[in-house]
Amino acid sequence: ERWVQCDVSAERQASLTRLCSGRAILSKSQIEINYARNNTTETKQNDSENNTPNNNNKSRPPMNIAEIEGIKYRMVWSCLLLVEMVSMNISCAAHFQTLATTAVSKATELLRIFNSRTSQLVLGAGAIHSSAKLKSINAKHLALVTQSLGLVIRILPHVRAALMAQLPPKQHTLLTELDKVKKDFGEHNEMVLSKFVSIIGGIVEHGLVP
Repeated sequence: ERWVQCDVSAERQASLTRLCSGRAILSKSQIEINYARNNTTETKQNDSENNTPNNNNKSRPPMNIAEIEGIKYRMVWSCLLLVEMVSMNISCAAHFQTLATTAVSKATELLRIFNSRTSQLVLGAGAIHSSAKLKSINAKHLALVTQSLGLVIRILPHVRAALMAQLPPKQHTLLTELDKVKKDFGEHNEMVLSKFVSIIGGIVEHGLVP
């Protein structure tokens, strides 16, 4: 992860919208309809691109942003991948209910790993020495991290509700781990925001020095 903003495709936005509107699980017929629709759209786009002169000279479209319940978020790729993997666990729990408890633990584990690694790489400056080879951790990186953490915090109640629907009542206590994860994300986000304010404050102070 190089901590740069990435595009949010229409399909990923639709998945987020379904999750946050209580429709995280698609039926088999819906999956088939979406698959056919996506194939048709891609074919039309390819035909259009092939028939457009100087296609390589077209400017890149503006970066998209994710929108959850009216709030917009600028995302990094690892966060989008996290959301996709958590959604896959929800689908697994819905279609194979004997695996529901496993899906809860796996989703919780994924969220904890993301939170921990993000803290190590950004707040701990590990990204400077990782394969990303960032020269420094700046305010832009922190802003993207807090946006990504904010999106996860926003969708966690919906993730919890979707998983709860697949569990028998006696196993609802398993979801307390998700509540702990949400608290961890909130604390992490506060630390990132504090660091962000500190950096911006330093820039402003430096600019005011005569």
